[in-house]
Amino acid sequence: MKKTTLYFATLLLIILAFPNAGLCADSNMKDTTLELRYTPIDIDLPPCPVKIAVVKFTESKPIKKIGQSKLFTYYPSIDIGTWMGQSLYKQLKAEGLDVEYFESMDDAGDHFIITGIANKVYINRPGQLEMNYKVRLDGMVSKNNKLLFAKNYTSKQKKDMANTGNNAGKLMAGLHDIFSIFLPQAIKTINESK
Repeated sequence: MKKTTLYFATLLLIILAFPNAGLCADSNMKDTTLELRYTPIDIDLPPCPVKIAVVKFTESKPIKKIGQSKLFTYYPSIDIGTWMGQSLYKQLKAEGLDVEYFESMDDAGDHFIITGIANKVYINRPGQLEMNYKVRLDGMVSKNNKLLFAKNYTSKQKKDMANTGNNAGKLMAGLHDIFSIFLPQAIKTINESK
């Protein structure tokens, strides 16, 4: 009887002395970093004989957190503006176009510039059995500080838990959806403006 009482007294003392000890591991599990990468897809683009500058996207407001569920908070592995800009560069390079990546508009010089504004990249788990993915950006083409084309693009996906796959991959699929519409329009604008 005394061993049991001593055991419970010790356990109670540990719980009172270290009230957050059991929660520390739990809070670490809640923060998850998604490795944002991009793999180009086949997009039917018109030929473009001029060099194109791709500039890092600006963020309409800093996008630090890219999702949440009841168990996790999702953070990006790189900043969203860099992810979008480098993804756009990789896609155009894979299509065989003469393209160069720049961090700023000033660095891009007098080339035709394709860039954009990152508005939203978000994963939401509203219920136990579904996940929603959203990517929204403004795509733009400019030359010599003159805006030639601008349009807002949104990709939304809703998946049940059995078919969600990789969360970072679903966000990349959102860029695939957007680029397949935006890039033909951007290249057409460049070809008509040269």
